Amino acid sequence: MSTRTHPRVVRAAHHADMDMDLRTDGIRERVPRSGAANLLVFLALLPLNALVGGYAWLAIGMSAWAAAHNGEEFTVAVTELAGYGGVLAAVGLALCRGRYWGAAVAQFALTAALTAWLLSFSG
Repeated sequence: MSTRTHPRVVRAAHHADMDMDLRTDGIRERVPRSGAANLLVFLALLPLNALVGGYAWLAIGMSAWAAAHNGEEFTVAVTELAGYGGVLAAVGLALCRGRYWGAAVAQFALTAALTAWLLSFSG
């Protein structure tokens, strides 16, 4: 038999990246990151965005050049476009999971704008 007479209190471990807020009804909820943190994360991801977006632009540009050189009708390379969009969308979802919602919205907007621009080359 246990000699313990007091109830066990379970407390959440506090980590530096776990921003929790205690509501008035005693329930802990996750709060979003600050605007400065969102801006820093988005700026840190700009090289990745440039690399992935540059790859998509290069792949579509090479396809257009090859089609024009061979006298064929140009079609957008959907596999490259889907791959690039998938990578950037996965980054955006990871940002949502980390509560960097401002950076995630900017990531999705940048992805949508670049995809629309690349699709405009198909005519």
